[in-house]
Amino acid sequence: MSASAKDLIGAWRLESWSLVYDDGRPVEFPLGADARGLIMYTADGHVAATLMKEGRTTAAPDSEAARAAAYVESFAYAGRYEVRDGTVFHSIEIATNPALIGFTSTRHIQLDGERMTLSGPDFVPGASRTQRIVWRRAYSL
Repeated sequence: MSASAKDLIGAWRLESWSLVYDDGRPVEFPLGADARGLIMYTADGHVAATLMKEGRTTAAPDSEAARAAAYVESFAYAGRYEVRDGTVFHSIEIATNPALIGFTSTRHIQLDGERMTLSGPDFVPGASRTQRIVWRRAYSL
């Protein structure tokens, strides 16, 4: 049975975010193997995701170095979502990376108890890699 929007509602804590290459190269972890994050799905169709590198760089909060590190060591977006045939589509309205605004990501949903795996094409069109994001339910709404 396919996952539905109702199955996603609530908050999920990140277990891992990896990039899997089609050519067999080793898996990469964009924010490290111990990255942290939350994704939240609301009943009215909104989604918000925030991910960050564990042990982020610290610097004076108003310094150019701190702003650059914060950008490189974190990732966030929000918008609307829709689930069809076991696939969730995130229509990104705001994002730390302005290139993603207006982009719709496609993620196939695999549910296993309190664990959810979202996998699908990378944000870069034509890239020879797949994103694989594993979440564990934090709470239901």
